[in-house]
Amino acid sequence: MGWLVRERRGASWKDQTLDSLSAPPLPLLVFFGLFIMLMSLATYSEFKERVERSKMGFRLGLLLLPLVGVLVVNIMIIHRRWWRYAFGVRRSVYEAVANDGSSVVGLVVVLALLLVMVYYQSSFQSAWFRPI
Repeated sequence: MGWLVRERRGASWKDQTLDSLSAPPLPLLVFFGLFIMLMSLATYSEFKERVERSKMGFRLGLLLLPLVGVLVVNIMIIHRRWWRYAFGVRRSVYEAVANDGSSVVGLVVVLALLLVMVYYQSSFQSAWFRPI
């Protein structure tokens, strides 16, 4: 029946282990502190470089966005004309007059976009292509 009653035999292994623990030496702490600081600086510079590359890619995408928009609209118009030609659908009188007329709205929009791009060219270049 002695196994049901606990007897105090002395300090347990947990108490002995906790008593034997001490702080690491100061040079080891300084070494690990410097190591962690240098590793964080290295990863921060890589992170900063990645952020700058992402910004440049985003700016380039914004620059090419009007071109992509014009290309999509052009492809949609060509695709629509091709389907009409393939299935022999005739154009309405309104579409025939609109396409055969001398509408310069598209030309005016393109010229206005070109003028805006030329006007803001210097500010874009100074913001995107900074001298190193």
